[in-house]
Amino acid sequence: MTAPSRTRIGMVSFSHVGIGWTVGVPSGWGTYGANLAYELARRGIEPAIFMLSPELRMTKMQLDTLRPAILRLGEWSGAAKAGGLKVDFPLLLALNDDLSFFDLLSGARGHPMVGVPFFESAVISPENVAGAKRFDLIVAGSTWNAQVMAQHGIGHVRTCLQGVDLALFKPGPGTGRFKDRFAIFSGGKLEYRKGQDLVVAAFKRFHARHPDALLVTAWHNPWPKIAAKITLSPHISGAPPVRDDGTLDVPAWLKANGLPESAFQDLGRLDNASTPATLREMDFAVFPNRCEGGTNLVAMEAMACGIPVALSRNTGHLDLIRPGNCYSLDMQLPMGELTGRKDLEGWGETSLDELVGAMETAYADRAEAKRRGAAAAAFMQDWGWPEQVGRLVAALEEFS
Repeated sequence: MTAPSRTRIGMVSFSHVGIGWTVGVPSGWGTYGANLAYELARRGIEPAIFMLSPELRMTKMQLDTLRPAILRLGEWSGAAKAGGLKVDFPLLLALNDDLSFFDLLSGARGHPMVGVPFFESAVISPENVAGAKRFDLIVAGSTWNAQVMAQHGIGHVRTCLQGVDLALFKPGPGTGRFKDRFAIFSGGKLEYRKGQDLVVAAFKRFHARHPDALLVTAWHNPWPKIAAKITLSPHISGAPPVRDDGTLDVPAWLKANGLPESAFQDLGRLDNASTPATLREMDFAVFPNRCEGGTNLVAMEAMACGIPVALSRNTGHLDLIRPGNCYSLDMQLPMGELTGRKDLEGWGETSLDELVGAMETAYADRAEAKRRGAAAAAFMQDWGWPEQVGRLVAALEEFS
């Protein structure tokens, strides 16, 4: 496939940007890809899309804006499958924890070649550090990721954080859906890394003192084997059983761990478009995550909606925590040192007492909780996708 020549669009010296992961798949990567593609198109830079999710969920305006790029999907994916793809514009490739990338684009070359990792361990092997040199630029999804790469001598890094759709995720009135309940939200795919076991154990103690408390969960995980690793935790018993349709039976798991049915409501799979209305019904949200390679999209969305949140002070969450904009869970035990496991280097274990204490504090002083929620929403105003993609485009231009 013949790549378009480089032309100047405004202050940018490229006409296209290649996105080397599946755009629109219901995950953090998919959300990132969809919003990145849309914002590029709005700037007059056509996204070269190689993989598109069949479950693409976008507004009509977004789809109309991306229609030219979507119509060329077959051309780009075909050229990639044929091998030896060479383009004269930035090519972004999603990297795994080991800084390797998908086979589909393993032989592709762009100008510049850009690696995009969201890794979850502070240990990178010497082989993979050497492999990182094949990229002209590596875009870090969190300050923590950038610091880890710097510690390994990887210098061609720029930190470009993900964004939030501020047209969707913004403060607003609720409907009173959980009237007379203190609704605590916990979201993110269920796995040991995200700490849902800590949420269950802490909420169980909190609910015993406050029967009006309600745990609202959105823990859908399409990969049951990853979810099963929750059994590494000493705080819970077993893992959620898997239904015939492949979904996790979270209610059965919560009941098996001692929560009465009246104490929780599981939302199952919550799509991005319906999430804001759900979040606005919440009194509090908790994220005692052990590690985030990025900045935790679900936490960012809750903050943008003005919901007071509790955040573990580790890894990617450090980019979100500022004085007065959340309840910071500061007691973080270093999991790598405690367990001796290299793959857990950099992870933090939240204190159950501190997590319960955050719930108690927010419950006791609703006015202060609302103030922190408002501060969170104000903080997130600089985190819109237009602003964040603009920072990414500036980094691409620097290395083009």
